[in-house]
Amino acid sequence: MPTGSPRPPALIRTDLKARLAELERCCAAARIPVTAQRRTVLEVLVCRSDHPTVDQVFAAVAERMPDVSRATVYRGLETLREFGLVRRVAHPGSAVRFDGNTDPHHHFLCTRCGAIEDLPLEAVSGHEQLAFVGAETDDSAEILVHVRGVCARCRGKEAR
Repeated sequence: MPTGSPRPPALIRTDLKARLAELERCCAAARIPVTAQRRTVLEVLVCRSDHPTVDQVFAAVAERMPDVSRATVYRGLETLREFGLVRRVAHPGSAVRFDGNTDPHHHFLCTRCGAIEDLPLEAVSGHEQLAFVGAETDDSAEILVHVRGVCARCRGKEAR
């Protein structure tokens, strides 16, 4: 975001209880168990807004479940992604991250520290036309806008 630009309103994080109920419905439909590991992975992602990497998700889950394996967390992330309960966020040149916010939104990537922040649709001019183009094609592909720049934390460090 350019210096001096007003900060767009923060996106509302989805209610954890509702997301866990979604997990239960999806698992029931797929006829797979709602494991403690899947629940914990979802809880970690829904409660975070920093778009963690697989390693960061694993570390957070391992704090709660010391015996969990990295493979179990990775499989849990993939299952949640397949169910549409989390999103994979990939930017060229950076590690794949995961986002517990599945509401339509864009991302801001700091080119200095690598932080990723959610941007509401309204923060990107012309987002209505982008959505219309996607609807016109009748394709299930999603349209994502990634804005790159220097985040407020890094700008603050420069000012000191």
